[in-house]
Amino acid sequence: MDFIDVPVVIVGGGVCGLNLSIILSDLKIDHVLFERHSGTSILPKAHVINQRSLEIFRQHGYVDEILEKSAPPDFMCQVAWQTSLGGDGPLDRKVLGTLDAFGTDLKTERGAAYAKDSPHISTNLPLLRSEPIFREVAERRNPAKVLFGHTVVDFADEGQHVIVHVKRADGEKFTYRASYLVGADGGKTVGTKIGVEMLGPKNLAHVVSTHFKADLSDLWDDRTTIAHFANPEGGALLASGSMLPLGPSWGRHSEEWQLHFGFSVNDPGRFHGEDILIPRIRELLKLPKLDLTVLGVSHWLLEDVVASKYQEGRVFIAGDSAHRHPPTAGLGLNTAIQDVHNLAWKLALVLNGKADAALLDTYDTERRLIGKRNADWALFTFKNIAVINAAIGLLPGQTQANTQRFTEMFDPSSEIGRASHAMVQHAIDGQTIELGAHNIELGFSYPSGALLTDGTNPPPEDPLQQRYIPTTRPGHRLPHAWLFRDGKSLSTLDLVGATGDFLLITDESGEAWVSAVKRVVESSRRGLRIVQISQHGASSPRDGKYLDKESQWAHVRDIRDGGAILVRPDNMIAWRSLCPPLDDGNELSSALDKILG
Repeated sequence: MDFIDVPVVIVGGGVCGLNLSIILSDLKIDHVLFERHSGTSILPKAHVINQRSLEIFRQHGYVDEILEKSAPPDFMCQVAWQTSLGGDGPLDRKVLGTLDAFGTDLKTERGAAYAKDSPHISTNLPLLRSEPIFREVAERRNPAKVLFGHTVVDFADEGQHVIVHVKRADGEKFTYRASYLVGADGGKTVGTKIGVEMLGPKNLAHVVSTHFKADLSDLWDDRTTIAHFANPEGGALLASGSMLPLGPSWGRHSEEWQLHFGFSVNDPGRFHGEDILIPRIRELLKLPKLDLTVLGVSHWLLEDVVASKYQEGRVFIAGDSAHRHPPTAGLGLNTAIQDVHNLAWKLALVLNGKADAALLDTYDTERRLIGKRNADWALFTFKNIAVINAAIGLLPGQTQANTQRFTEMFDPSSEIGRASHAMVQHAIDGQTIELGAHNIELGFSYPSGALLTDGTNPPPEDPLQQRYIPTTRPGHRLPHAWLFRDGKSLSTLDLVGATGDFLLITDESGEAWVSAVKRVVESSRRGLRIVQISQHGASSPRDGKYLDKESQWAHVRDIRDGGAILVRPDNMIAWRSLCPPLDDGNELSSALDKILG
């Protein structure tokens, strides 16, 4: 049999597979991607792109292409709960409450914290607009090897390699021989083939999403990124409907929209078509004459499941193949991107002979824990919607009682009504666990894996995950701080680069570490660079050093003068020395040997 040899095969050309392809290209790893569909996603889901994902795009040079198409922060800085979008009745177009969203309102305390902790603010770009960008970048960096219209019909891990059978759309068949295979196919084939079980609660709700075009420019609040509707006729929030703009323009001038209706998984009405959905949308929004064009209707089951394993031999899974969870908190796409960011550099070092294959085992160790954490948090925040429902107090099918409650709630002369309205806002404020979970997004950490712990305690954790505390403790993300060099500012996150090298960060007292890095590079040919950051009020960096002019790095570095921090290619801390070297810097070589084998 004739084989086409390639180090890595990626199965699936969605957001997960395409981002893996982009990163592998940066790491100079030959690979081929197969996607059975002829084009990218037509679904307007997975729209929240958080700070950590933008940092990864920044590291690999395509963040500007995403931000150019995304919603500006001012157009996604709140989530609103309201009775309707239109209508002229006494209870129409009333706002039940609002909440700051994703740290994008920089005038608020939360927004200031988000801006301090990352070079980018979260943004909004649905999958149908982001995936074409990812595809274009992936194809540009890996010409003729990002192959849509190609189906992986079977594969076999034969110990020394993986045999992959592929069929092109025209029926022609090919056989590839890969060192490793990564399943990013949403769990369609790869996970099942290697015996993955998806563990956790399933079939929690059936959601119908309608993607439509309409002109709502006279009615939508520019600041709102999601509107949840609740009115006396509709019942509970999810059943009433939630709506968001999809661009390509943003705010009130968005041309396209999506509206979600939730159903019980046993409700026979969950498979309604356009003939039912269009009148229901007009009724919910109180816009009986709304001119809308349905572009698509999708159905999906809400679940909180994580794979029983992320690896079997030479086969890995990532993204939706490894974890699927409710859309609340916007963690699905972002967790997938972090998965492949973690896996790519490990594949590169092993394939280049610079690390033992055991390094790949740390992918499951590190990422499965985070997959479960994020999935469980998404379900937790979804369940909290019931608290808001209870505060609003709508009773399904009891329109008269609901109308009386809302009438009182919006009566400014009613003391009880004012209290009821305040209690609704109080309940909505609790949904900050979804819309302000800063520590979930940036404060995740790996207790073990490709790192060496140093016996220090992690930062105190806010149980509501609102507060992120930067730390250089091994297993955590390298904190962001602005530095200066040659008249330009850059983030500490920019120091690692996209070449797959490790980085040692020290200060002007760390000359012994400079010598240690030279010895490591000369003796092992490992990719390792060193950066010295000048502090103590220096007016300009000396000898090519970077300047911590505003003392941001001094506040987050967690080490003494002459100490050092070893950063992995994925901007996670692998090891650190809190003080100057005690063994002429040989600690560094020993640490790398233990981490990489």
